[in-house]
Amino acid sequence: MVLKQNDLPGRVSVAIVGAGPVGLMAANLLGTYGIRTLIIDRNPGTMVIPRAITIDDEGARTLQAVGLDQEFMPRTMPAGGACYIDHDGQIFAEVGAPTPEYGFPRRNYFFQPELEQTLVAGLARFDHVTLAFDTKLSAFTADDSGVTLQIEGGGQVRADYLVGADGARSPIREALGIAMQGDTYPQDWLIVDTENDPDREAVSRFFCRTDRPFVSIPAPRGGRRYEFQLHTGERAEDMVEPARVREFLAPLREVTDEDLTRITIYTFQARIAAQFSKGQVFLAGDAAHLTPPFAGQGMNAGLRDAHNLSWKLAQVVAGNAGRGLLASYDQERRAPAWAMVQLAVAMGEIIMPQAREDLEFRQGILRQFERFPQTRDFIVNMKFKPRPRYADGAFVDLYDQTFEGSLVGAMLPQPDLDVAVSDVSRLDDALGGGFALLCQDSNVARFVADHIADLWPELTPAQVLLSPHAVIAPEGIICAVGRADVALKACRAHRDQILLIRPDRYVAAAFWPENTTATVAAFRAHLKACQGG
Repeated sequence: MVLKQNDLPGRVSVAIVGAGPVGLMAANLLGTYGIRTLIIDRNPGTMVIPRAITIDDEGARTLQAVGLDQEFMPRTMPAGGACYIDHDGQIFAEVGAPTPEYGFPRRNYFFQPELEQTLVAGLARFDHVTLAFDTKLSAFTADDSGVTLQIEGGGQVRADYLVGADGARSPIREALGIAMQGDTYPQDWLIVDTENDPDREAVSRFFCRTDRPFVSIPAPRGGRRYEFQLHTGERAEDMVEPARVREFLAPLREVTDEDLTRITIYTFQARIAAQFSKGQVFLAGDAAHLTPPFAGQGMNAGLRDAHNLSWKLAQVVAGNAGRGLLASYDQERRAPAWAMVQLAVAMGEIIMPQAREDLEFRQGILRQFERFPQTRDFIVNMKFKPRPRYADGAFVDLYDQTFEGSLVGAMLPQPDLDVAVSDVSRLDDALGGGFALLCQDSNVARFVADHIADLWPELTPAQVLLSPHAVIAPEGIICAVGRADVALKACRAHRDQILLIRPDRYVAAAFWPENTTATVAAFRAHLKACQGG
């Protein structure tokens, strides 16, 4: 790790601009893959005030992938659900804490400066990763063989690839001429972060009023965030005065100036870049998509970008895949990112009824759903949130699955493991950070042990036998004993097959032992020549 501009390396495989959560996560991932990486940021250091406040189970799983989950997740506060309160102060919907499926609570409240500090500290593990604050990109030029970065004040770096994680106003996106599509909310919002809050319940409260909608969100260690919709004509400079903020908060709590840790005005946006890459340059996080905060998915969508892109860059740099694989980043990530934006917009429409009749219509619909509990549960508990599944991309036989419940194209569930017979507590720790082959039958595992190494030497996939009970695994196979839960049940749908797991924990293929040679050959060909790369 290097902190001085004049010590920048002259050549790296990947350069990242922007040392927020997304850029820092990408750098940690590339570090674990052994890729020579430079990450720069124009600011003097990490953020000192909170911004993002929720990390979901997928984001926590990405932390696990870089070995930082045990360091950071104990500092978070698992969400206890949410309640929606109408204009008259009555709760019209409540959301409980859902059952974990990917190894962590579905939502966790956190303090962003602590996350960034954890990610920066994580980079110290890698001699091949350089971090430079106080370093501004002034220009870049790209050609077929790479990207040349010009550093403000002098200095030049050559990279094979450039990742723009440089925020909502991304200079890299602008330099590429990539347009943003979508809408900007007409109303500004007042954001207030507090300490010493009397409401210590880990429950988000959405006050869905017609006069002034607002939100109350828990934060660790007795903090809380409040978000108030501003009216047309209310001037931002007036709304951020502490005395005015105390008026907003008066119905909820007493607050001193010392209790106010941040006061700011946000303009929410629902926008997405027309493309996530151009040549050797890629966009990630807010540079690629801007999400209203109502679903807590802004930063989390960016962490998914980082995980998806980083393993593909690593495979291309290592020579295990052709450049065409990188086209699958836009192919896989853009549609799900937009789906998350639309989810946030839909939730915003629940929170922000524009008129009394809109509110009454919503209430009437919910009352009708009382007659249909399953349907009401689907709506109220936001089960229409898109599951982590890709409809296209780096997969084999994605459209040729013969049974309901197939995991191909989906994120692999992560069962808890029986630590009494294993030294790890979650499945990913057994799978490792690269590719993996997952079996759930001893005979299938024996076949894998005998054949896979010869078929696929360049990827050296981990070989894991996941079983609901302790068994003797063949030599070279890791035995993981899964506890009975929803995640293990989902995996058991493929109990007689071999699952090929990508480094980002998506299932690339499911195949019978007799189809191993053909499936492995198909996926290798896909990596080597994906889209003509």
